[in-house]
Amino acid sequence: MKIPGLIDVQRVRDPGVVRSVAADTRLGRVAPGRGPLVNRFIARMAADLFRAEGRVLPSGRAPDDRLRLDMRAALAERIAAPDLSDRCAAAVSEAAAFVRGGSGDAMRVTQAVLGSVVLDAFEPSTQTVKAAEDIGRGLNGGLLRQALDWIVGGSRGARSILFKACDGDLNAVHTLGIASQNFAASLSILRSLPPETEAEVALARAMTAPAQVVRQGKCPAETRAGGVDSGTLVILQTSDVTRRTLDPRDAFLRDAWSGCPAHALVPDLLRRIWIEAGGAP
Repeated sequence: MKIPGLIDVQRVRDPGVVRSVAADTRLGRVAPGRGPLVNRFIARMAADLFRAEGRVLPSGRAPDDRLRLDMRAALAERIAAPDLSDRCAAAVSEAAAFVRGGSGDAMRVTQAVLGSVVLDAFEPSTQTVKAAEDIGRGLNGGLLRQALDWIVGGSRGARSILFKACDGDLNAVHTLGIASQNFAASLSILRSLPPETEAEVALARAMTAPAQVVRQGKCPAETRAGGVDSGTLVILQTSDVTRRTLDPRDAFLRDAWSGCPAHALVPDLLRRIWIEAGGAP
């Protein structure tokens, strides 16, 4: 949709185009102050979603941002640590019990699993679980819900709660507040599947992605999504694409500059949980 001076937004649903646009460095994170009126409003809301206590989360930083690269390297080091499997063992067993049909809450179990990855000591609480749920409503709601959340500051306060619970670790705030949304959804899907479902099929069905990812044109350019100007917003319908392709490249934007460092870890954790829950190998 393009109305000069008012709005300039493109939506992308084709898997190949989504992958191309996600990898195009001429399209970066959203930044307020560029583009027509509605774009500026949307960009201001979107940028706020990736801040905690005034600090920008790694998921809100530019491709060449030095702090983003440092945080990414730190997360990759924790993921590659030889003791990771042992650190996750108790939380994985708890998640397996949930998938098997036991009592519990998908988000609480998720925070236990992912918290063991990003922090040396983390125990989910009622406050951290509620904070993640509040953040999810802001992330996954439509434009009207996001505008209301931005005005009243619901998810802003939730990010502040996680920031304090994580002692200011921005990787952990992102993981427990944002990445947790997809992992919790995947656990709920696994819980709904019959145990005789083979692991490969179960993991494909449980593949979950953010509802959408927003990119913003940094300069006039021709992309596979079409021509963009400085400030053009390109909305990648990642959840819809992933449901159609069941491909981790789409769920994690694996080959993009913003690709999730945990693109291999998350499927491995879900497989481990499925098998321990008694699912077919």
